[in-house]
Amino acid sequence: MKKAMLIGNLVVACSLFIGGQAFAQASYIAYKSQRGTTVAIPESTIITYCGDFDGCTIRLGMYDWDGTQRTASREFLFYYNSANRNWRASNDEAGTNYNSGTQHVYSAWACYFTDGQYSGWSNQGDPNANFGLLSWDQYVADCKLSIFD
Repeated sequence: MKKAMLIGNLVVACSLFIGGQAFAQASYIAYKSQRGTTVAIPESTIITYCGDFDGCTIRLGMYDWDGTQRTASREFLFYYNSANRNWRASNDEAGTNYNSGTQHVYSAWACYFTDGQYSGWSNQGDPNANFGLLSWDQYVADCKLSIFD
């Protein structure tokens, strides 16, 4: 088992082996102070965890929106085809990454997992292959995203 470390907005990926089965994760945080600006999730991370036949599970959490330090969360399946950059989530959202237009994969309250890029509350479209985690204006909250393979 590897320990996780927080480095900026990335919680360093960790792995756990139980009975020969590997469990891996990568986690990201969009802090309240970064609301309106995406935290980049590299396409290489999405390919590593979500680009195989069984996809990945993504957990999206909104933290401390009401000052009580609680986390409201949702979990969904996500599949990514690295050959053509098409994606689909278990909420039936589907899209194509790096196609100029922003497409949200999943949103829960003020937290968004998106293929687009935002800066200072402005939608920049989908100018690169990265995905993003976004804390938006419905609540003043930290947003957490973990990817499990």
